[in-house]
Amino acid sequence: MDQKIISLAAEKTPDRLQKFLQTLKEDDLANLLQNQAVRGKAAGALLRAIFKGSPCSEEAGALRRLKIYICCIHLVESGDLQKEVASEIIGLLMLEAHNFPGSFLVKLAKEFVGAIKEGSLTNGKSLELLPIILTALVANKENLDYGKGELSGEECKKQLINTLCSGRWDQQYVVQLTSMFKDVPLTAEEVEFVVEKVLRMFGKLNLQEIPPLVYQLLVLSSKGSRRRALEGIIAFFNELDKRHNEEQSGDE
Repeated sequence: MDQKIISLAAEKTPDRLQKFLQTLKEDDLANLLQNQAVRGKAAGALLRAIFKGSPCSEEAGALRRLKIYICCIHLVESGDLQKEVASEIIGLLMLEAHNFPGSFLVKLAKEFVGAIKEGSLTNGKSLELLPIILTALVANKENLDYGKGELSGEECKKQLINTLCSGRWDQQYVVQLTSMFKDVPLTAEEVEFVVEKVLRMFGKLNLQEIPPLVYQLLVLSSKGSRRRALEGIIAFFNELDKRHNEEQSGDE
């Protein structure tokens, strides 16, 4: 079946490919892609073919594309893929993000926010996609359903960032998340919100994890809140020094 999909994708027009994909159940297609990816066999070619035959201009095509996109995120996070296969899939997903309508971009972003809050990420590799999805959302000019009302793409992004920064961050992904935000278009208010979240995480990390976090926070603060970031870092080390001195005095 995979070879048929790839061969149909090679035709000049996607008509026959689209018709064939419509005859398949989405779960079967996702399972086929998963099996090929785990075996390391032409997963990239198959994924490109599925995207080609799933245009966002048609509801069925857009829904199939969304299902396969989310399937790929889970695949990359599973740790079951060879490094080269995972990188190829991530690269393809990066290219495809901007083709989604705004409502689907919101769904994808919520998928990430939920996974981060629940601590269900396995390796965090898929986090490379979130800045691209949020950037595409900001560029979207239509009003989108969000919560109980309609918001612009920019307002949706703000709500998503607020939700993300209000929730739990797994200790092992704090540095990665801080690094990720440097690639997200942020307002001054959003930068301040993210900086405060990162500073709150300092006390929850092991000491050896602090230097890379300080570096990423300083890079992020080039977008704004530089003074607050520096004050927070200095306050953290002053408190650390104070505790160390107290422990030494207690030992003596």
